[in-house]
Amino acid sequence: MKIQRFLLLVALLALGSQVLSVSGRRKGEKHGGCPPDDKPCLSVPDQCTGDSQCPSGKKCCSQACFRQCVPRVSVKPGRCPKDQLRCLSPVKHLCSQDFDCSREKRCCPTACGRDCRNPVRG
Repeated sequence: MKIQRFLLLVALLALGSQVLSVSGRRKGEKHGGCPPDDKPCLSVPDQCTGDSQCPSGKKCCSQACFRQCVPRVSVKPGRCPKDQLRCLSPVKHLCSQDFDCSREKRCCPTACGRDCRNPVRG
């Protein structure tokens, strides 16, 4: 009986470490999202490894090929669909963040830049 309790406890602890919070964020992750990364790569060491290392109102995001604390942006529910196309024209961004898009649409990366797309649920 003690072994069963022990195994149940181990299973619950393992499951608890894998489950995201109700809001969909991991422990220590702040609300909001990261702004688009359009900057050229810099050879600079990471300034942070997680949101908890950033001051209020900022998130630890990849920008210019290294992680740094940047102002967080609001994001809408759902995730961007995968774009299977290759771009044959110059990159053109039609939005820079979700709230540039109407209704529930999200500002998503595409083959030719960012565009407003219907999010994928789940």
